[in-house]
Amino acid sequence: MTPIEGSVFGCWVAAVVGLGLAIPIARPSWIVRFPRAVLSGVAAVSLLATVALVEPLPLGLRLEIDPSTEPLLPQGDPGQGRYERAVRDFGDDEVFVVAIECGEVFSEVCLDAIDRASGAIAKLPRVRSVSSLLDVTSFRWVAERDWVEIRPFIEEVPRDRATLAELRSRALANSTYRRSIVSSDAKTAAINVSFERMRDAEFIASKLDATIREIVRASLAPGQRFYISGRPHIKVHVYRGMLRDLTSLVPMGIAVMVVALYLLTGAVRSALIPIAMSLLAIVWVFAAMAATDHSLSILTGLLAPMLLAIGSVYGVHAIARYEEEAAVRSDVPVVVEAALRQLVVPVLISGATTNAAFAALLISDVPAVRELGWFSMLGISSITLLTLTAVPAILAQLPLRKGERGESIMQPAFAGLSRFVARRSWAIIGVATLLGLLSAAAIPRIVIDTDYLSYFDQNDPVRRDFEAINRLLAGAIPIYVVLDAGESGAFRDPELLAVVEGLQRRLDRVPGVSHTLSTLDTLRQLNRAFAAGDPSEERIPDTRGAVSELLFMLPKGDSNKFMTIDHRRANVIVRTGLVGSLAITELAAELEAVTGAQPWPEGLDWSVTGNTILLARSADGIARSQPLSVCLAAVAIFLLVALGLQSLGLGAIAMVPNLLPVLLFFGLLGAGVAPLSLPTSLIGCVALGVAIDDSVHFLVRYRNERLAGADPNRAAATAGHRVGRPIALTSLVISLGFLVVVFSEFSTLREFGLLSAATMVICLATDLILLPALLIRARV
Repeated sequence: MTPIEGSVFGCWVAAVVGLGLAIPIARPSWIVRFPRAVLSGVAAVSLLATVALVEPLPLGLRLEIDPSTEPLLPQGDPGQGRYERAVRDFGDDEVFVVAIECGEVFSEVCLDAIDRASGAIAKLPRVRSVSSLLDVTSFRWVAERDWVEIRPFIEEVPRDRATLAELRSRALANSTYRRSIVSSDAKTAAINVSFERMRDAEFIASKLDATIREIVRASLAPGQRFYISGRPHIKVHVYRGMLRDLTSLVPMGIAVMVVALYLLTGAVRSALIPIAMSLLAIVWVFAAMAATDHSLSILTGLLAPMLLAIGSVYGVHAIARYEEEAAVRSDVPVVVEAALRQLVVPVLISGATTNAAFAALLISDVPAVRELGWFSMLGISSITLLTLTAVPAILAQLPLRKGERGESIMQPAFAGLSRFVARRSWAIIGVATLLGLLSAAAIPRIVIDTDYLSYFDQNDPVRRDFEAINRLLAGAIPIYVVLDAGESGAFRDPELLAVVEGLQRRLDRVPGVSHTLSTLDTLRQLNRAFAAGDPSEERIPDTRGAVSELLFMLPKGDSNKFMTIDHRRANVIVRTGLVGSLAITELAAELEAVTGAQPWPEGLDWSVTGNTILLARSADGIARSQPLSVCLAAVAIFLLVALGLQSLGLGAIAMVPNLLPVLLFFGLLGAGVAPLSLPTSLIGCVALGVAIDDSVHFLVRYRNERLAGADPNRAAATAGHRVGRPIALTSLVISLGFLVVVFSEFSTLREFGLLSAATMVICLATDLILLPALLIRARV
């Protein structure tokens, strides 16, 4: 099933949410008069969402987890077509490597272990091929029989030392074996596994990764060690990490925020209602994803903890307004309706501005980022709707409550803060300006660096195995250097093959390249075998006829990943162990420079491609698009705030305390706190959208006080006195919500959680200190 286009889905959502919001906007009294009908409607929608989300038999979620890199690859990238054609011609670059480390590979005990492991792996369902010392093709001149022997390198493990020593010498002298099948010091051997074509969900469900691990573990003798790496292996661990995050971070976030709200307010309703509304919104969003056939990627996996944190802001402000009205009125319906009428404008503005921030993500050409934008907007719209319908409907059926724990302690503190701001407003503005300038100066020093593997810690088993295989054998990341001569049979020409040979030698010398392989490695071995094993004949034949004869003798399984059957296109596989988009991008540029410098014949086309290159470009593109995304979000938010408050001046002032935290966040990155990675690149828009919520509530209250006749000092003090406590509560809760992400299985998501929480704390300071200082001095 093809996922529904985001724009079509967005139009339907906007229509439904708009219809639902029409009632509290036009007839708020209906919410109070018919609370059970409102809650019945919410329950009906939630029931439908549950049916769409939950699979009854067997019990589970219809929402799939996609651990692949495909959702992170940019659509429309010209390199995507070249990569897809390379995969069609030469097979995928899904390397799966098992490295077995022995004291000496060419010993009975080590070869027996390799034999047991590779034989058992080859028998597994959906394993297409296994390549190891026991079954890799060997070309050898046998003088006694006067013929060329083409057979597996080791058909049966020898038991005498002389034969083992001979095999060791032959293997280390063979460029096609060295570092790809056996290490240069003959202490480590590789088992390279390829699988039948299947979706990631099928591979994960097959449990092949775990089965192979158990087979290898059971096959080894005491003192032997093994390591596993490759994209299929990494995707399994990404899936497990995402599943653990989904099942642990949300419950943890709920517990932390409920406890925090209860301790700060002393009211069960104040703790439960905001969290309940956020959870309903999450269920609706996940149900929409399942119904539209969208899977959770490593980015959209952030939706649940993010919406949980953001949604609590709306609920806290709603209950705070209710408590304020309850302090001067005693009739429940009157209190709830009065609070609702006061909430409509700030909640609508907050919802619109937060959606505008997430809408800035829609300009990305990366599917996962766009999906995060669309479904975040759905979540925020759902929270907005629930805040103006379900929350007042619940409060209308509860007994009146006239205050919260901590109010008597916090209000004098806010009064004192208001006096400080009034006295030191110019100094506050000056300090904010200085911090902004320092942050702006640090921005050029931001390091953009991210990739799929960097999601794991350095001491994570996935990284340790990856680095061990890079150290002992060839790197576990393949890059294709594809050559297209434009006509069939072109790569039977010895002169063209000589140019390819020169290219391969130069590529081997590029820093970061651990090994290269091409058809030429096998071709030279085969030519030597047909020349009675003469070492001087380990070269490319001199004539086209001789080359053609050898090419057609190569086993198909050994040649199809290096050359097309018509000999028009050739592939040089470059293996690397580099990690990080910065390193991969630099390596790709160097490979392109070396390839382009070769004296190619006219008409030959070449490209350097690979999944890891596309992913590196995608991540860097997202990071570098930050200025445009933040600017678009800022402009949209300014227009919405100015329109909602009917004041360009207030709209302009609102942007300063909300842009400053974003600027300080980028300044922290420039100071070296963390690199700008795929997840952290989202913080700018997220912070801008979240921070504006508290500012809107402050500004609405400030405007009302000004319209009532108060001067700027008094209006700012009253606004701080009345909404300072909910602003502080929401900032604390949302910071705790983001801090929960530091318990993620992935290091880059932990950075996202920590930096988001820090940015929210900065937003609290700018809302309660910088914003009133600006209002006092601007006198709007």
